[in-house]
Amino acid sequence: MNTTFKLFLIGLLTVCAIANAEEKRPNVIIFLVDDLGWADISLRGAPIDTPAIDSLFSEGLTLDRFYTTPICSPTRAALMTGRDPLRLGISYSVVMPWMNNGVHPDEHFMPESFKAAGYQTAMVGKWHLGHSQEIFHPNARGFDDFYGHMHTEVGYFPPFAKQGGIDFQRNGKTISDEGYETFLLADEASRWIKARDKDKPFFLYMPFIAPHTPLEAPDDLVQKYKNLEHIIIDNVSEDKTLEIINNNSHSNLKILHEKDKGTYDALNKGIKKASGDIISILHSDDFYYSDDTLENVVNFFCDEDLEGVYGDLIYVDGIKDHPIRYWKSNTYKNGLFNKGWAPPHPSLFLKRSLFENYGYFNIEQGNSADFELMRRFIEKK
Repeated sequence: MNTTFKLFLIGLLTVCAIANAEEKRPNVIIFLVDDLGWADISLRGAPIDTPAIDSLFSEGLTLDRFYTTPICSPTRAALMTGRDPLRLGISYSVVMPWMNNGVHPDEHFMPESFKAAGYQTAMVGKWHLGHSQEIFHPNARGFDDFYGHMHTEVGYFPPFAKQGGIDFQRNGKTISDEGYETFLLADEASRWIKARDKDKPFFLYMPFIAPHTPLEAPDDLVQKYKNLEHIIIDNVSEDKTLEIINNNSHSNLKILHEKDKGTYDALNKGIKKASGDIISILHSDDFYYSDDTLENVVNFFCDEDLEGVYGDLIYVDGIKDHPIRYWKSNTYKNGLFNKGWAPPHPSLFLKRSLFENYGYFNIEQGNSADFELMRRFIEKK
């Protein structure tokens, strides 16, 4: 997904009573989400469930004219200082591990103002504003406590390393906490809030790494596409096909075990048996090259006007990493079918409505039935 701005800020303000204070002062928590596009939340139509983030918008205040830079360090520099990152020398790139720059020590940081107002301050997450000298570190910029990473892309699982060096610390000392990074940050924030001095207000800054690359998540949270339907058409095979299928059966699997009049007749039977809106055909020795293939297809079909997509095809010698031929499909242009062009039919994903409106494979066409169907669908004839 192409987005103009990849980072946006979510601020959550909570007011609580301070028993021994002369006036009530709010506790302040700032969440910074890394590389999340403006339209990457379910509230704005994304095919990803983000109920917690959505609730901040629906139950709070949304800024309609809030802009930020599209990369990490300049965004953080502007947030912490309230100044244009162009004036801070951190605007066109991020602070990399081999660099020795950072925001100048003379710049005033947001947590310093909170400390001056009697607040407890803490940061949990990714800093990315300088690391080569201690004067660049969070603890020197107004944070009483720091738990997290100095750099980006340290991964979501241990050892949380960048360029071969461990990058996970608590107040300047390397730690070896185990677990999924996002959960570790959340647990630390919860621990710190519970352990703080309850007689003072607090400011907590939480710049998460997620969803910045590398894209990693616990297995039980990875999308499994439970609404994915599998339909297997078996021409009364006499080998162990049915035994293998039955040993791997699941609730979304349908099996049609009967004689057919050939490949295209079998495909028509499977298409008619499908209940989903999008149909793809995989032959017995086909497979998707990447685990992201289905996710990418689903994202394409978020465009309601789209009726089909196709991609490239790689012929392999039994193993994915041993290609023997590459079929580059290219973009369709009027008249290409007259020159013999056709997209590779195993890469097609089509809306079921196309079959209902324009018909199925014409088995009378023999081996050219797939070419004829694709031409009929694309040229709408």
